[in-house]
Amino acid sequence: MRLTTLFSLILLSTVMAIAGPHRYSSNIEGDVNADGDVTIADVNVVIDAILGGNGTASCDVNHDGDITIADINALIDIILTGPVVPTAETGMYMGLIGYNQTLTTKELTYLDSTSVAGFTEFVNSLTTQPGRLLYYSVDKALDALNAAQYPENLQNVAVVTFTEGLDQGSLMMTDKYETEAEYAAALSNRISNERVYGRSIKAYTVGLLNDHIKDANQFRNNLYALASDSVKAMEASSMAEVNTKLQAIADDLVSRNMSETLTLVFPGVGTGTRIRFTFDEVGANNVDESEVYIEGTFSLKTRSLTNIVYQGLTCNAGDSVAATSVDGMFVTLVFDGIQLDSEDRIVKKNLQEWYWIEDQEAWEASTEFSADRLPEIERTYSSALVMLLLDCSSVLDDNFSELQAAANSFIERMQNYNTIPGMFTVNGVSFQMVPIEGGTFTMGVDSVAVDAGIADADELPAHEVTLEPYSIGQTEVTQELWQAVMGTNPSGFTGEPNRPVEQVSWIDCQEFIARLNAITGKNFRLPTEAEWEYAARGANKSRNYMYAGSDDLAEVAWYYGNSYVVGIESPDFGTHMVGSKHSNEMGLYDMSGNVHEWCSDAYVPYDMEQPENPDASYRHVIRGGCWFSLPRDCRSTSREYESSGMRTYTIGLRLAL
Repeated sequence: MRLTTLFSLILLSTVMAIAGPHRYSSNIEGDVNADGDVTIADVNVVIDAILGGNGTASCDVNHDGDITIADINALIDIILTGPVVPTAETGMYMGLIGYNQTLTTKELTYLDSTSVAGFTEFVNSLTTQPGRLLYYSVDKALDALNAAQYPENLQNVAVVTFTEGLDQGSLMMTDKYETEAEYAAALSNRISNERVYGRSIKAYTVGLLNDHIKDANQFRNNLYALASDSVKAMEASSMAEVNTKLQAIADDLVSRNMSETLTLVFPGVGTGTRIRFTFDEVGANNVDESEVYIEGTFSLKTRSLTNIVYQGLTCNAGDSVAATSVDGMFVTLVFDGIQLDSEDRIVKKNLQEWYWIEDQEAWEASTEFSADRLPEIERTYSSALVMLLLDCSSVLDDNFSELQAAANSFIERMQNYNTIPGMFTVNGVSFQMVPIEGGTFTMGVDSVAVDAGIADADELPAHEVTLEPYSIGQTEVTQELWQAVMGTNPSGFTGEPNRPVEQVSWIDCQEFIARLNAITGKNFRLPTEAEWEYAARGANKSRNYMYAGSDDLAEVAWYYGNSYVVGIESPDFGTHMVGSKHSNEMGLYDMSGNVHEWCSDAYVPYDMEQPENPDASYRHVIRGGCWFSLPRDCRSTSREYESSGMRTYTIGLRLAL
């Protein structure tokens, strides 16, 4: 025998005391107690299983069919050498259970365009029988969620249960409970307190109340007991209403597929000081009216925010967050996994910091906090585990085909979780297209602006343009995306892959787009000049700003005043990472400044007809100004042009679709 168990445990304890636990956010081999790490705590669980004879399948670490000292030795090897962390594809994972007198189960599987047919076939194969193992099916669904492998960016874990009545028979499937009420209470407690690798469970119930239900109170009690909160317990009076509620649940889950990571940098203060960071626009006199904020108590000793309360949002960071760094008087805290209850996104410019002044019983704004100096908000598209439970009892005979249709519609909507609208990925690089509603707008300027010296003559005459719906890139094409498509990076300002690509001619852009379309099967193109201006102005949400998103150019653009006059030795000289300034009304970044953007149109006067399919023989329009431009040239109506073969450090592109 290689190592005695006792010696192994002593060695293991010593190693763990020195190194601490290995933390993981995946379902890993050897994580017997499913707490996200592999430590001596897992060894203790296996020892208890050996001594008590009550182990679960997870205690069989070496997969030889029994639980013995060999499993302890296998665990020790895993801890000392490091566990293997399995990987899983980002997206939606779904499992199905049809329940009556038995359970018919489709295990959790990645849901996409190729696997969706299998889910539909499973639903269509379900049949009705007497019985209704409602509690037991929820119990087994929770077990399945805990046993599942998932990607590192898991955000949502959900159980969605449809029932047409009361439980019948679950007590016969277990010896743990004596009454239905006891079983229901245990499940309610499990839903409230259990975590799937740190994630809480969202449990939805949809109940069809009809003439078969004699005990309506118990029926409603079940809905509430098996839901994670009262809002998620839904009563329906028809199958059409059941379908509507299931689709609403699907939309809710799909809409929560993105979380944000916020980095806050602020001056450290005395221990016990209450600090509030508000996310909505509030003034000094109405801080208490803020509906979205993070509040906590600062600890000078540990450089941390403690006793944290999240209002109007959820966050994975927990109720105490320690500083990731301290730079002189400034402390940096990182809050990850943020989702606003409103399903909006964090607007960095709205962030404010407040201190509670005890003797005045009032909040005071921090004069040293600046949202503009904060790092950019990171947005992450997340994954989900969802179990759908369908009542297949025989009383549903007349409505069962409608239930199957509703379930298949639910599955189809959930498939959209893996297809983020407007998001494309090419060779591992993702980019976002923003839909623009069609509409009519006035393009150009009037003669008054030209006479006043505000605008140029080529912006005349002001004229109405009507556009059909289209999509436009949220940002300029980055060097990272150009590299992914073309295999090269022609840019002069390198070092940050999310800087805009430059040194690309109009002709180069046509080649890039042709290759991109071949990869994606889409019809990307350069925007027309009218499409570009309409989007820059904010489209149907326009507030008539002079620049794309503001009348204050520095808020939205990298231009002459902050990117050229700083001098060539400055790190701010030249282009900057896309999206690092505020967006315009449509959520588009850098439409003023950073780099000029090629348009598909030839440069001709507005009162001249645009040539059909202008090729490389024409001079082409560039729009938006660049890091080298004066404010006048960064206006949303300003026009410039270059020959089709021109490559410079100041011209890039933005895609349209």
